[in-house]
Amino acid sequence: MIITITLNPAIDRTLVLEAPVELSAVNSVVKSYVEVGGRGINVSRAIRAIGGECVALGFTAGNNGRSLKNALTALGITHDFTDVTGETRTNTQIVHPGGEHTDFNEPGTAVEEEDYLRFIEKLKTYLDPNNLFVLCGRIPPGMKEKQYLKIIRIIKKAGCSLLIDSDGDTMRSTLPFKPDFIKPNSTELAKLTGKPRTHDPEEAYEYVKPLLAEGAQTICASLGHNGAIFVNHTDKPLYIIANAGAAAQSAVGSGDAMVGAIAHAYSQGMSYEETAKFAVAMGTASAKLPGTQMATMKEAYEVYETLKVYTL
Repeated sequence: MIITITLNPAIDRTLVLEAPVELSAVNSVVKSYVEVGGRGINVSRAIRAIGGECVALGFTAGNNGRSLKNALTALGITHDFTDVTGETRTNTQIVHPGGEHTDFNEPGTAVEEEDYLRFIEKLKTYLDPNNLFVLCGRIPPGMKEKQYLKIIRIIKKAGCSLLIDSDGDTMRSTLPFKPDFIKPNSTELAKLTGKPRTHDPEEAYEYVKPLLAEGAQTICASLGHNGAIFVNHTDKPLYIIANAGAAAQSAVGSGDAMVGAIAHAYSQGMSYEETAKFAVAMGTASAKLPGTQMATMKEAYEVYETLKVYTL
């Protein structure tokens, strides 16, 4: 079973503009989308979109939290959140006429010590060595880094597999626990390594090699339109990119789609190369859809057939 953990989920609102933003003026929105979000929630949606099953854990609060849980139920996604006081945050993405997007992310509700302890007790009921945990997103307000790392320690001590997708500083602190997968994007990779941001696969490969020595078992570094590289301790390093096709409508959530594909492929016992190809196909296919909509298996495999695979 796949268990996703979203410590700071959100309601995602996407606004699509037909003209450049004018400050101190009324701007017309031509399309809008409201979806449940937060990285781990998006991963759950991606897994469900391709026919997989998962359980979503994390913290929810207030009316937004209830709406989030109702939406997941409607999508057929099992969830077991820990409820706290406050209000689950709302994130807003502005999609500009050229396809670029500007994000406004709220900080989220604070997690108190009592909330954290209730979550840990719930987490322990899912500690089956056959389960794969996916820990995504930033640490919520009120949670200390040592509490976050305790979650990882508990999961790994139970013999469960762990995939981590978080910001660069947080991700670095997890490496000594030897996560089975990490998935930095180009911005997070720059923070992880202290190097300039790059979309060049050969440069990115040089960036990630030291991370293997620091504890990461397998690394997927996504490079936007330039595809992604996959590196581990035993297999050949891969660079995978899709042929040019339909223009991307929204890159929002495409990285989460990749993580969902990795988790699903890993849980299904796919090979290293199959997992890598499926992840890039899913991320690319999802980027062609509006908002944070996730591609179906059919849409992902249409892209899968166009992939180019290189050995670094």
